[in-house]
Amino acid sequence: MNRLWIFALMAALLIIGCGSPAQNDSAVDGVASPNDDDDDAGGDNNPAGDESPSDDDLCEPVAPAPWPEPDLTNPSTILVDDQLFFTVNGQRFYPLGFYNAPEDAVGLAAYKAEGFNIARNGPGCCGGTSLQDQIDLLHRGQDAGVMMIPHPWTPMEQVLTRTDEELAAELAARDEVGSLFGWYTFDEPGLTGVPLELTHRAHQVLHDYDPYHPDGLVEQTMIPFTYYMDDCAMFMIDPYPVGWMPLSFVKAAILDAKEAAAGTKPIVGVMQAFSWEWYDGDTSAEFHPNALEVRNMTWQFIVLGVSGIVPWTYGGDYSIHNQPDIWASYLLDVAEINELMSVILADNAALDFDAQTKFPETFDYIVKQDETATWILSVTENTHGADVTFDLSALGSGLCIVDYTTGEIFGQDATDYVTVHYGGYQVRVLEIM
Repeated sequence: MNRLWIFALMAALLIIGCGSPAQNDSAVDGVASPNDDDDDAGGDNNPAGDESPSDDDLCEPVAPAPWPEPDLTNPSTILVDDQLFFTVNGQRFYPLGFYNAPEDAVGLAAYKAEGFNIARNGPGCCGGTSLQDQIDLLHRGQDAGVMMIPHPWTPMEQVLTRTDEELAAELAARDEVGSLFGWYTFDEPGLTGVPLELTHRAHQVLHDYDPYHPDGLVEQTMIPFTYYMDDCAMFMIDPYPVGWMPLSFVKAAILDAKEAAAGTKPIVGVMQAFSWEWYDGDTSAEFHPNALEVRNMTWQFIVLGVSGIVPWTYGGDYSIHNQPDIWASYLLDVAEINELMSVILADNAALDFDAQTKFPETFDYIVKQDETATWILSVTENTHGADVTFDLSALGSGLCIVDYTTGEIFGQDATDYVTVHYGGYQVRVLEIM
């Protein structure tokens, strides 16, 4: 988690980020937002007149059906479906957790109660007693209902010297525990100079002898994502934008990683959940990411199609876990994600709601549908306010359009368009009924 490599490029990126039109999309189609400098979701949300139900009681958020927990009592088979969602024994699963999560039974139970379903933790092995230590940890995760992404071996160099038979037997011993999700192999290999001989060999062994538990490595955004893309079954990215770069850098990193993967494997987001300044011991500095930035990054990952979110890190005074206000806010975000899990895991709906020639460059959305509603999951990386107009004519007139999070109601105009104001870095989950 070293950031020295980025100092040389920081100034250039800041100039690009601040100078790009994508950093100040305070207008839509050349029309300035009436709340241009408003960082809150205020203003007139129905400037064109309301043809929707006027009685607020007729338009209220409706919770979607809950998503079932995966059954971890049997050995798990983790696959990736055609939408690049993970499945656990055939059921879609959205990994939501942390690096360095608790490893004891009490801590894992509390972690699960906070809303997390996966942990990147545990010692590697093998060739000694640590194989049993890891099996015991997997059993504690199974008891708590938390899936695990441990290291397969520590140090990883042993895959170059030990026999396939030994390595395969150690994998098989851990495969019997239902909480095993997959394997974490290398941390930023491009930064640390891990040779391709080693990354190729590790992936080959895991792919050949444990094809039902994906292996993943994490790469930082300044190394070409294509360099190690062939050496993992799931690719993990860790953009660090705060507090030197705009949050649109997260979007750029996600899009670059998806382009490199070319739809062949899932991308997992390793969200920054710590402050570099505090990590370096400067606790007098303002803590970033703050609660709004954390929420924005989280939903950028979801809206832009990342298949799971595993932030770094759960422990340490420099993490959001030890910032009470930020942590409390993030737990509300996690609760909302779990409440909307059946929506998040639904297929994307083939609906285009863009009423303009193009939306602001710092605005993104996806459309989902379930039995009762159409959902627009949306996020803006703009620091200022912006109005976004959706063409809902494909869904009809007189619709109930409500922000699931805030309860705000929005009305269509005579052309069935609806204009929604977004404050700075705002996330909106719009439910349309």
